[in-house]
Amino acid sequence: MNSQALGKADMAQSPSPFASPQDASASGTPAGVLVVEDERIVALDIVARIKRLGYAVTGVATSGEAALEACRDNTPSLVLMDIFLEGGMDGIEAARRIREDHDIPVVYITSHDDQLTLRRAAKTAPYGYVIKPVDERWLQSAIEVALYKHATEIDLRRSEERFRRLFERMLNAFVLFEVVRDGRDEVADLRILEVNPAFERLTGFPRGDVEGRRLREVIPGVEPFWIETLGQVAVTRISTRFENYLADLNQYFLVEAYSPSSGQVAAIMEDVTDLRRGEQLLRHRTFHDPLTDLPNRALCLDRLHRAIERAKRRLNYVYALIFLDLDRFKLINDSMGHVAGDKVLCRVAAILKKHVRRLDTVARVGGDEFAVLLEEIASPGDALRVARKIRDSLKEAMTVEGQKIYLSAGMGIVLGPADYERPEELLQNATIAMNHARRSGAGRIKVFDWVMREVAEHDMGVETGLRRSLEDKQFLLYYQPIYSLDDRTLVGFEALVRRRRPDGGIDLPGEFIHIAEETGLIIPLGNMVMAEACAALGQWSKDMPASTKFSISVNLSGKQFSQPDLVKQTVKSLRETGADPTRLRLEITESVLMDNPESALAKLRGLREMGVKIGIDDFGTGYSSLSYLQRFPIDCLKVDRGFVSDMDDHGNRVIVKTVVNLAHSLGLEVVAEGIETPRQEALLKEFGCDFGQGFLFSRPLPHAKASAFLRSPSA
Repeated sequence: MNSQALGKADMAQSPSPFASPQDASASGTPAGVLVVEDERIVALDIVARIKRLGYAVTGVATSGEAALEACRDNTPSLVLMDIFLEGGMDGIEAARRIREDHDIPVVYITSHDDQLTLRRAAKTAPYGYVIKPVDERWLQSAIEVALYKHATEIDLRRSEERFRRLFERMLNAFVLFEVVRDGRDEVADLRILEVNPAFERLTGFPRGDVEGRRLREVIPGVEPFWIETLGQVAVTRISTRFENYLADLNQYFLVEAYSPSSGQVAAIMEDVTDLRRGEQLLRHRTFHDPLTDLPNRALCLDRLHRAIERAKRRLNYVYALIFLDLDRFKLINDSMGHVAGDKVLCRVAAILKKHVRRLDTVARVGGDEFAVLLEEIASPGDALRVARKIRDSLKEAMTVEGQKIYLSAGMGIVLGPADYERPEELLQNATIAMNHARRSGAGRIKVFDWVMREVAEHDMGVETGLRRSLEDKQFLLYYQPIYSLDDRTLVGFEALVRRRRPDGGIDLPGEFIHIAEETGLIIPLGNMVMAEACAALGQWSKDMPASTKFSISVNLSGKQFSQPDLVKQTVKSLRETGADPTRLRLEITESVLMDNPESALAKLRGLREMGVKIGIDDFGTGYSSLSYLQRFPIDCLKVDRGFVSDMDDHGNRVIVKTVVNLAHSLGLEVVAEGIETPRQEALLKEFGCDFGQGFLFSRPLPHAKASAFLRSPSA
């Protein structure tokens, strides 16, 4: 074979030091070469040249069969193979077997250039050719190139194996696509070329069912976003990262896409469904009430903020907020338990949702408080109609745990749009309107106006002043004398609380008692009144004979009477002041007794056992039940000043006379309050009323004047 023919076949190259003789051995020993040549002289020459180049010769074989045996016994790094060998196996067949069985690179040695032989030899993918007679430089170049190429192939195969194992074992799905273009040469779809096992696990699609098919065929409902985004990466070869939802799979995927070659895009897909569902659940729990699943206060404020902003942009946008608070819901919890109370709240939530549209918002903003935001209403009258429907539905009996329950609620309505900047202010005004509704009675509805806000701000100022007055001890007692109507002798005082203002003036109870009741300040205030009254009683009783009929009356509020330690506090005040319990009269209203009759009976009996007397204040304005007069340990009835002041009316005279006769028939004493004229005194005396008090006899007196009055001859 001449060099011109081999040059045309690109079988020889100029020498290039690709690898040293030691590069093929990890231990640093020279690479071993097996020489397969059936001509002895040629073989010896080649062996000598190989050794001079620094390589080791592992053996010399003269036939294909011997070459295979030599590779099995002492594996060389390279085989120099003569193409034409004697025997049944030529060099080409031996080279093929060596490559397949041992993966050893083979370089052919030949002097022939017939094309048929060369084409047959090329099919075995030789690593090079050396021409006979052998040129040492060409021999060195051929060996170095073959060893370097083989080492590179081994590294590449190992790398491919590592990446294949990674590809097969990776947790995230991997998909290789190629773009499918339409007639306008635009990306119309993606063809799936290859997927990994993780793709099968995450999507449920077997590899054989998706490879080679178009994405729209595999996932018919895939959004155009997927085709457009992945197609753009394949065309521009600019990597991207995105997250999207596949509705057909009901899964969220985080995708990293890159283009390994033009027209192709590889997508690594991480299933983030559990993460997103967890976030959605957390977000839902953050902004929804866990009991009723309604929006909570935070979400309600957000919806209100949006309504306020929308009203600023649109002149024809009208909305309304209804704030609702259930009446006497605490009684349900106390009597039936919190489980039943929770069921009631869920039923109320269902009722509210029934009366609103999908665009409206029903929220639970407190224990038994709900807010209803009505959007896009035609007129303010729509809000009132919805509120009345809610009220009517609540009135209908609902059965909870086998018991029928009738509900009512106070509702406050704020009509928008208005100049609101903060949703909290809108909710505050609705609450103010609701409080006004509740003061008017159960199941009432009030529309907010700014006068209510002024009243609320005034009440807030009063509350702040009450707290400061308690801290600074600015409350004091006045004492109104109580006389026997039979002979106009003094029989006691009624203790009445007053508040000293910073300017030195005096506030009457009507200016602060209702605020004290609402805020709970009536408890410390009531304790102070009890202590002061007992102290005055103890002081005044020292100078009186034991036989003197004298007592001090103290009013108890509903909240004060409901305190579990009422009897204990009363005992404490009496002991600390040394007051005589038989000279103390505690006055309560009829409604207080009927709120919790069993508890009231136990407390009254405890007080009576100490000797304290019990009076019913404002008799005739509450329940006026004859049964409780017999049941409870009562000593005295006090006729309300409303009846006394209007005794010119025949009906009121009959009522007063009936009350006096009723009390006497039950062995009770009667006190009339608010006596301002001699005629009123005369009529009461005629009816047989026992005692009386009012401006006709004396106005309430401060402690010093009351003490002086007791020492006066008129007393």
